[in-house]
Amino acid sequence: MTPVDSLYASDSLGLGKRIILKPIQWWQHLSYSSPAMNCQFESSCSNYMVEAIQEKGIIRGAIMGTDRVVRCNPAARHYHLQLPDSKFQYDGRLIDPVAWEGKTNPGKSPTLAVTLSLIPGLGRTYAGHPMDGFLSFLFVSGFAYNAYNQESAGNPIRAGINFSLMTLFWTADIYGAYRTAKMSPSHRYKP
Repeated sequence: MTPVDSLYASDSLGLGKRIILKPIQWWQHLSYSSPAMNCQFESSCSNYMVEAIQEKGIIRGAIMGTDRVVRCNPAARHYHLQLPDSKFQYDGRLIDPVAWEGKTNPGKSPTLAVTLSLIPGLGRTYAGHPMDGFLSFLFVSGFAYNAYNQESAGNPIRAGINFSLMTLFWTADIYGAYRTAKMSPSHRYKP
């Protein structure tokens, strides 16, 4: 049984949240069946998205959760160690709560990071997370390319799905650039 399974057992979960959480439930059934798919974050990316959707609503929560998915890459530990108040779970997982707003340390301009995000990934790169920026660029451009190809092939439903995913990842990139700039260290440590 996964955490989303217990939410589905509750009568208080509305239809919109049930629809948006269904792919997360499928993912958890797959990922929880293999220790090789353990997430490096506490809480896991899928649980983070569920928590964000529960706390912030469907749209904002999906954007925050998608940002977390992009940040869950091989550079995450390096970026986490740069935070002045980085915390770790007893088993070494990176603690990254949904409520990060109070932990700002603006070393980069959030406004400039958001503006640069008009080109997907550039704002994150400016804010000091080039791997996150690269992955954002790949996701956004990949879904844009698929949307264009599906539309050209006369598949408007598939084009719409790809366009929606492109928009979600691009919006998450803008949010992620803002978040990264707000949390970036104002100065590098000196040896």
